Amino acid sequence: MRTTTLSFLFISLGCSIAKTEVNQDIDETGRPPLTDSAQPDTGPADSGTIPPGDTSAPPDSGTTDTGPTDTGPVPCVADPAVPGEDTELTLTHDGQTRTYMVRLPADYDCTPRPILIGVHGYYGSGSGFAHSTADLTDHLDAHGYIGLFPDGLSMSTSAPAVTSFNDLGSRNDSGPDGATCDDDPWDYGSYTNCGPAERDRACHWGTSCADDEGFFRAMLAQAQENWTVDAGRIYMTGFSQGGQTVQSMACPMSDVLAAIAPSHGFAANGYTCSPESPMAMIQVWGERDRIVPGDDGMANDGYIYDDAAETAAVWAEAQDCAADGSTPFPTDSDGARGWGCTEHMGCSTGAQVVTCAWNGGHTWPTSGEHGNFPLAEIWTFLSAHSRTDR
Repeated sequence: MRTTTLSFLFISLGCSIAKTEVNQDIDETGRPPLTDSAQPDTGPADSGTIPPGDTSAPPDSGTTDTGPTDTGPVPCVADPAVPGEDTELTLTHDGQTRTYMVRLPADYDCTPRPILIGVHGYYGSGSGFAHSTADLTDHLDAHGYIGLFPDGLSMSTSAPAVTSFNDLGSRNDSGPDGATCDDDPWDYGSYTNCGPAERDRACHWGTSCADDEGFFRAMLAQAQENWTVDAGRIYMTGFSQGGQTVQSMACPMSDVLAAIAPSHGFAANGYTCSPESPMAMIQVWGERDRIVPGDDGMANDGYIYDDAAETAAVWAEAQDCAADGSTPFPTDSDGARGWGCTEHMGCSTGAQVVTCAWNGGHTWPTSGEHGNFPLAEIWTFLSAHSRTDR
């Protein structure tokens, strides 16, 4: 694993290369054809010049102009990363040093590549998400996309192992649908970056108050500066609190993201947000998950989330889809460990809103008879969407 520290220069997500075409004009004298009685003035002998109208070759100067030298194709430079390997990078955002792992596909050749941002869950890390939770590095190489895996900040110096992101919704004790926790929820503690008021809240979700949207944008800008990115195909997925964060980033980052895939993570009760600009969403949940349940049940720690059907309905309304979300959405993994998907049809924005469930708990299945079927279906869905197609 390589570790590289970069000084960060913020740039826009779009970049362009100006191509200058040079036209050479041929000067024509416009003189009438010469006749036998109208011979040209050849000037002084051995003058070394060609009079107007003379098409004879110039004197041999002793040198030959061979034109531009062909130096061959420009080599692809992947620095500061190495294709097919993990590279840990840093940047400074909002006065803090932030870290993330980048993984270029093994076949990276400086042609435009899509990006998948993978957001880890509570106590996690970017590397842990890529190699353990979603186990996607081989898939990344096989399908040729760039992986960016950000690290959440630690809660405090006394609790460095607790890491999370600011998922926005869990900053609230109550919302449009009522409380976000019951009368006696588990106390996850308070981040030092949230300030003293956080300690007086009723629902101690224990998540960071950092500007993670800004961090994600800075990470993407750095990626675009270093590598060749297909800016129309930037996707985000995440697991658990990472999935909750992905859900919360859909609205503020709608100018960047083409599609999202939150897995086993829903917004705090009443805080699902869907952008009105075109964006596709596929969400995954486990029917036996009691840590972040998708069936409108309260989590076993006393916290309350929007359920899968409610989340899809909010998205369907924003994307102008059919209200009925029960239409089967066929996939190659149908039946694998109870896997099945439905969708809200006919979205006028051109997006898709799909919900997939499987017979499992709070985990991302990556092995066994059916392998990493959630990742296969998530990527099939995400890669079909581009912001430039709309």
